[in-house]
Amino acid sequence: MPNNLPHDITINILIKLPVKSLLRFKCISKSWRSLIEDDTYKSHKIFVTGGDCDKTDDYFYSIDGPLQHDSIASLLKSPIPEITKLSSVCFINGILVLILPCYPYDLVVFWNPAISKSRIIQCPILRKRERTTNWKQFHAAIYGVGYVSSTDDYKIIRVGQKYYSSYYNVHIYSTNSNSWKLMGKFHQNNKFFDGDIVTVDGIVYIIAITDLCNISPNDFTIVRFNLEKEKFQEILFPDRIKSWEDPALCTLGENLCLTRLHNDSRRDFEVWYMTKNGMSYSWSKMLTIPSVHCGRCLRPVSFMIKNGDILFLWHKGEFVVYNSKKHKLEEVKVAGLEAPLYFNWVVPYVETLFFPKS
Repeated sequence: MPNNLPHDITINILIKLPVKSLLRFKCISKSWRSLIEDDTYKSHKIFVTGGDCDKTDDYFYSIDGPLQHDSIASLLKSPIPEITKLSSVCFINGILVLILPCYPYDLVVFWNPAISKSRIIQCPILRKRERTTNWKQFHAAIYGVGYVSSTDDYKIIRVGQKYYSSYYNVHIYSTNSNSWKLMGKFHQNNKFFDGDIVTVDGIVYIIAITDLCNISPNDFTIVRFNLEKEKFQEILFPDRIKSWEDPALCTLGENLCLTRLHNDSRRDFEVWYMTKNGMSYSWSKMLTIPSVHCGRCLRPVSFMIKNGDILFLWHKGEFVVYNSKKHKLEEVKVAGLEAPLYFNWVVPYVETLFFPKS
């Protein structure tokens, strides 16, 4: 490529290339290296884990975003050969974070599949070896991960029990200090937690339960944990959602959202999003799908970039988009995912050349 090629044309050419090609081109010159390492080079993807219902191992896939009928799924090589099942996956500031339940200690894996770099962080809390199919058993643990921009620090929050403990503790890991510390007991009177934990803009949100034995709608609350200040705060559900059974947290773009985990065929399916007004929080309805079109469990995944519709995972086996004009759910087929698969995790992410410093 000639040296006198205009700067903007060079950028437009490079930005269309896959990340793996850009890695090779970094060695051409210092100016190209500087250009390529700029934050401009990003590609939207969707990370999917899934497998045959009859098999125990999961496969990892990457799909070009936005998901549409001509999208193609590519098989990814796991960063750790022994990874078969994940307890959670999230995308934070340029990297995928995989939570791997292991014995005797859980593992947290920071991973950038585009450049084949990963880092394993071991949780020092001894894990109980009990095997159970009930994820709400009291000895479970959940993990949230977020980035604190003010200190350029990645933090991991673990909410769970220490071995032989009868209550929940909160532990925090910092990449800056490369160490874990005990924060104390879980927030106030919320002795138990639900399965959802999501992070938005450095804030971790958890659905908490005050009484696991006699669950009623009024027992649910949302606990907010500020990773920078390392403090808890409680957020109230919108009044209309207080009557829901099994509320579920998710993220759409930069929005914290609430839905029902299990659809009631007699009720409309709703997606609500939260906004912050000063020190207070308010909820607004984003979407309603009439009950006649639901039937099975829906889970929002991401926005369809081209038309702004919401992509859903339907009953963990199909991708669908709700067409608000035709008032129906439309399936989105993806090449490479033709076999009947059960999707455990579907996470939008951005492919970059970035990897956090050790």
